[in-house]
Amino acid sequence: MELSDREKKILEDQLKAEYICINKYKLYAEQAVDPQLKKVFNLVYEQEVNHANTLKSLLEQGGFNPPTPMS
Repeated sequence: MELSDREKKILEDQLKAEYICINKYKLYAEQAVDPQLKKVFNLVYEQEVNHANTLKSLLEQGGFNPPTPMS
């Protein structure tokens, strides 16, 4: 799949935003006391990880080196 520079930039920016969300939801899940709230945060965390992996895959298929997760 051929990606334009603009598409690459958009996907990279989105991937960076996903990494920020992943870190936040992981932290929220760790800090949550209520089991139901913890479950919701973990579910959203998993969805964000899946979405980030999809974006990363699109960038790799386009021949680009995607940004790495931030810790």
